[in-house]
Amino acid sequence: MTALSSAAAQAPAYRAVIFDWDGTLLDSTHHIVGALIGACRDLGLPEPTREAASWVIGLSLQAALYQLAPDLPPGQADAFVARYKAHFMRLQGEIRFFDGQARLLRELRAGGTILAVATGKSRKGLDQSIDALGLHGVFQATRTVDEARGKPDPDMLHQLLAELDLSPEGTLMVGDTTHDILMAQAAGVDSLAVAYGAHRADLLASARPTALVDTVPAMQSWIKSRIYPGFV
Repeated sequence: MTALSSAAAQAPAYRAVIFDWDGTLLDSTHHIVGALIGACRDLGLPEPTREAASWVIGLSLQAALYQLAPDLPPGQADAFVARYKAHFMRLQGEIRFFDGQARLLRELRAGGTILAVATGKSRKGLDQSIDALGLHGVFQATRTVDEARGKPDPDMLHQLLAELDLSPEGTLMVGDTTHDILMAQAAGVDSLAVAYGAHRADLLASARPTALVDTVPAMQSWIKSRIYPGFV
């Protein structure tokens, strides 16, 4: 676990935690990367490296598409999206929470912490995932790229802060990509970067999050220490 801000150690407890979805709560990075590469292969496009495919996770699918295949003819965009979704749906049944994440969410919710999601997934995709994982009622609000501008634009966070009547100072954003961290900075919200998902620790550190952790248990402990002062 790496603290990136000495001031963060003095910070008051957070009233709310906003989570990214894929790669932060769900162990889905491998599946998303595979679906992106598979879509490129199906359309005869140059296959991106796994690192390049990982970098676009968290962006909207359209933004990810043009990062991976900038020369793709406009008429093939829908075909790319369709092939990506076909590959992802085939793999979706294998996706699970990282160990302890469902328990963490329920503990925080039971303790009165406001929980929300800001994700590059579609509304349909997020709702299906929440339903499959039995998380109805855990999150007070969620935002997807269907309702807000995509990361790193702060629109998702601005909407969530307004809906939930939250101050930026009392809110934490947790994510596994620089897109999450830059979004949080633009909204004036503290950020916890997790290096077990899509982006490497050195890349995450370059975005200057409030703090950075390397493992799922370290992430859970860091959040609990901010929600429950005195937690060890």
